[in-house]
Amino acid sequence: MDDFLPDLSLRHSSALALIPLSLTYYALGVLAILPNTFLFRLLLQPIFLWQAWGCVTSIDFSAWLAQSLGLQNSDSTRLWGSPFVMGMCCMALRSFEWTFMIKEPIRKYDLTMDQDAPKVSRKPLSISSVLLDGLDLFFNLRGIGWSWSPQPSLRWTTAPPSILSLFASFLFRVTMFDASQYLIHLACPAVSSKPGGGSIFDPNLSLLPRIALAAFASICGGVWTYLLLDTLYHVAALIGRVVCRQPASHWPPISHRPWLSTSLHEFWSYRWHQLFRHIFVTFGARPGGALLGQPGALIGAFAVSAVLHHFAMWGIGNGSEFGTAGGFFLLMGVGVAMEVGFKKVTGMRVGGFFGWLWTMLWVLVWGMPMIDAWGRHGMLASEFFPTGRRPGKPLVDAVIGLSNVMANRWDVGLGKLNESALQSMIDLSSTTFFDSS
Repeated sequence: MDDFLPDLSLRHSSALALIPLSLTYYALGVLAILPNTFLFRLLLQPIFLWQAWGCVTSIDFSAWLAQSLGLQNSDSTRLWGSPFVMGMCCMALRSFEWTFMIKEPIRKYDLTMDQDAPKVSRKPLSISSVLLDGLDLFFNLRGIGWSWSPQPSLRWTTAPPSILSLFASFLFRVTMFDASQYLIHLACPAVSSKPGGGSIFDPNLSLLPRIALAAFASICGGVWTYLLLDTLYHVAALIGRVVCRQPASHWPPISHRPWLSTSLHEFWSYRWHQLFRHIFVTFGARPGGALLGQPGALIGAFAVSAVLHHFAMWGIGNGSEFGTAGGFFLLMGVGVAMEVGFKKVTGMRVGGFFGWLWTMLWVLVWGMPMIDAWGRHGMLASEFFPTGRRPGKPLVDAVIGLSNVMANRWDVGLGKLNESALQSMIDLSSTTFFDSS
């Protein structure tokens, strides 16, 4: 697939082109709210697509971010080229939906925590309300509070957290996020090398230790990815609730303890984050289901996910590998299809302890090549904190230091025990010898 994509190594670092792009995208969202605007949307759509493609192929977002932060080069910010390109792809798909796929103007709901069902706002459209709703639509990925989403009102299973507890949760996630990345660097030092990173598969080890170390790094990589997304969401939630005074109902959790999943279907349909669910359903599951039924819907959703994540890897700027990034998500679809087949044959759903074991192993085995590609493309070498101010590194160092102390004491104690046992054996042998004499 990379043969059909341009080389991004010649991009410049200016991000000024994002301003007209954002204005066009915002205008499309506002027009989607207003009635009888199809012609205007039809005229703006190709302009926006042209702008989006121009931004992807000309803006080196990681270099611009490094320059803005006063860094010498973009090695420490290489990761951010990936979500930048993924964001451009999502905006392009949403603009296409706003132009061609809505049958009537989309509306915002009135949401409260105690409502059984959301209700369309009865307020008459005004310039201020349309402009504010357009701004909400600009940033709203999950459709919370909007008529275009099949789940416009996501309910809390427990009482929503206070702002103080939300901030405490943010601090905990930041610490664990840094700790998980530091563990990857300790286990596989090659991935932290700059520029370029390195592989999680150490060629100096024999086969089994090499795979075991790569598996450990992949588990840490999965935790790192989960915490990165969750931490960024906590930042957005704090801004929304503190600065914008939004209610807690607008910020339900994006993940639901994915490590507890007892099937791949549960993992991807409910427990993992659902930020792109609407895009996968609209552009993958619906057309695939119309052509091939349930198997087509399944294949279509994961195929769109595979292509989207392949573009994200390509956005780093040094090529991509569809078999690693995109292939991982295609194989997740294969796994879900296997679960569907298992239910048809046995009449039972995948679940329980063995379902959990199956889910974790399937994600881990096929996730290892993708984490390895992340390492070789420099994503895992990205820095998020100034030197000496990492919140997770001191915690890991303290745990390792304590473990070494305990291990040394154990070795000393074991040595004394062995010495005492040896002396006892000598005394016993001597006594036996002299007694027998």
